[in-house]
Amino acid sequence: MACILGAAVGAAVACLLLWRQERSARRAVSDATAAVRRSEARLQALVRNSHDVIAIFDRDGRCVFASPSAERGLGRSVERLLASPPFDFVHVEDRPAVLHTFTAICNRPGSVSPPFEFRVMHEDGTWHTLEAVGTNLTDDPAVDGIVLNARDVTERRWAEAELREAQERFRSAFEHAPIGMALAGIDGELFRVNRALAQMLGRAEDQLLGVSILDLTHPEDQATIRTHLDRLVTGEIPSYQVEQRYIHTDGREVWTALSASLVRDPGGTPMYVVHQIEDVTARRRDGERLAHQAIHDPLTGLPNRLLFVDRLRRALAEDTHGHTAVLFLDLDHFKVINDSLGHSAGDRLLVTIADRLRNAVRPNDTVARFGGDEFTVLCRGVPDERVAAEIAKRIASAVAKPVQLVDGEIYVTISVGIALSGGEMETTETLLRNADAAMYGAKENGRARFQIYAAANRDHAVTQLRTGNELRRALEQHELRVFYQPILSLASNRISGFEALVRWEHPERGLVPPDQFIPQAEETGLIVPIGAWVLEHACRQAAEWHVGGAPVSISINLSPRQLAEATLPATVAGALERTGIDPDRVWLEITETTLMRDAESTVSMLHKLRDLGVHLAVDDFGTGHSSMTYLKRFPVDSLKVDRSFVDGLGREPEATAICTAVVNLAHALGLGAVAEGVETPGQLEALRGLGCEYAQGYLFGKPAPADRYGLSGRPRAIEAPVPPALPAAQVGR
Repeated sequence: MACILGAAVGAAVACLLLWRQERSARRAVSDATAAVRRSEARLQALVRNSHDVIAIFDRDGRCVFASPSAERGLGRSVERLLASPPFDFVHVEDRPAVLHTFTAICNRPGSVSPPFEFRVMHEDGTWHTLEAVGTNLTDDPAVDGIVLNARDVTERRWAEAELREAQERFRSAFEHAPIGMALAGIDGELFRVNRALAQMLGRAEDQLLGVSILDLTHPEDQATIRTHLDRLVTGEIPSYQVEQRYIHTDGREVWTALSASLVRDPGGTPMYVVHQIEDVTARRRDGERLAHQAIHDPLTGLPNRLLFVDRLRRALAEDTHGHTAVLFLDLDHFKVINDSLGHSAGDRLLVTIADRLRNAVRPNDTVARFGGDEFTVLCRGVPDERVAAEIAKRIASAVAKPVQLVDGEIYVTISVGIALSGGEMETTETLLRNADAAMYGAKENGRARFQIYAAANRDHAVTQLRTGNELRRALEQHELRVFYQPILSLASNRISGFEALVRWEHPERGLVPPDQFIPQAEETGLIVPIGAWVLEHACRQAAEWHVGGAPVSISINLSPRQLAEATLPATVAGALERTGIDPDRVWLEITETTLMRDAESTVSMLHKLRDLGVHLAVDDFGTGHSSMTYLKRFPVDSLKVDRSFVDGLGREPEATAICTAVVNLAHALGLGAVAEGVETPGQLEALRGLGCEYAQGYLFGKPAPADRYGLSGRPRAIEAPVPPALPAAQVGR
């Protein structure tokens, strides 16, 4: 029994063990099946959710499987893809390469193709670029085909193409930029430069690579650029612009407009600095030239009015020792020189005078061309008027030397006005005005001299200015009058002619003497129309005297400005024709000084006047410096002895000797002699004894209106100078 029971227990145990083993085997199979199912599910999920296209092709190239991603990427259903002929959607240009790759791996089970790209058409008509790898799994029964793994890289390729295009644009812009371009590390070392920068600095491009940008910078600018770079790298500033100098290989400075900006990586770390460098040397030079021209006279190169006034202002503000002196210079009779010799000769003269002024002043003095023929000199630290006067004398002496022009040698003089600082409420304007007033005072006192400003100069200048303005009105308002002074024939003791003298009948100041307005008329040029009016008026008066039975001569003064006018012969001819006077009765008087101012030009003008039939006389003879050579060439008919010599006749041996010499010279040259300023019978008798033919002066009559000598009525207006006739009984024939 025990044996049976033991056998039964053993059998039961064996059965239990067998059951357990069977159950474990079944469980293992179930677990394996579940694992396979899970693996298949994972694989299907991966294929289904993969962004890459997974497709299987048989050996004939037909698609037997396509992942859902193919439908998403190509816009076509998987069923349509499987039913379509192979490679139908591949770009025709890419088909040969795809077919070659496919064929190559078909013949080698287990092989993998290198990555390749091709384009396929999307359902919407656009082309997409796929990057693919083919694997031959024909020896795998589970696959038995060519597996294609493809990824849509269209956007990446577009981005890469755009990047390449941008890089090419940058490269082209960098290389061919008209300005210098450079890339430098944050340490300043250049690692890329363009051709323009190399040419700008006179170096080859490879010679600049590895060189610090600071080593190319002008030493005086290096500290500034180093500071800017440090601020740029530390992020204190995003960029900077500055004008700086580089050093050309030949050593010269190259001025540039530099713009620098920092490039950082995506993390914000500084990578390199972009330098844009424009050569502005020429522009800067042009700017400096324009700035120089703005404050300098283009003809002489001297400072102009603007710069002179600025320096004067600074001198008045800064000078604490001595005076600031302003010398106002004006060339005497420059208008005559300009009109007679031409503006080009006048310009050459001004350039010569400017050079002489530069050399005549002290090193720290400023000489400026104030305008026209006016110059100014600024002298700082002048102790007193005596030193200022010495400077003026030195300048005048330098200017007085002969000037050689194309037309010959000429002499010029200057009138100088001096004003010194030190007054109350003094400004640049007042100092200049005072010097100008003093200069005009020097001109009125005979020219070729200097005068130091005094308060009276200012009052006189104001009067002169008012006179000049009112003189213009006098022409318009017919305020000018012609007075006549008789000329006596010493042979017949009768009046043989009259000298016409202009007067100004001012509505408030009364009768203005000629010495108070003729200088202003000469300076302003008003003497030309005034002289023409006097000529016409006097000729008409003499013609009417002739008609009235008194064929007297008429003498009319010509000013230097009139003599310099090329139209003077035509003006005289017109007056003779309109008035009907016999030219033989007309005498034109020119001062000796005027004759010698430009002798060659004057000789030509006098011959033109003489050809009209009029007579010519030299006025104030003996006061100038006539050359006997020129005197013989002048077509003159008479010499007039100056009143300063006649005044001392019979009392002063020198005056008597000069009068005698002038009369004898006139007779030796076949000319007549006329004495001016005769006031006493003794002078008259002395002149008779010398053989002088004519005389005029207060002894015979003061200048007076025509009616004083038998005329009645008032002189007409300038536009119609036709006075009434002169009765013959009042004057000699």
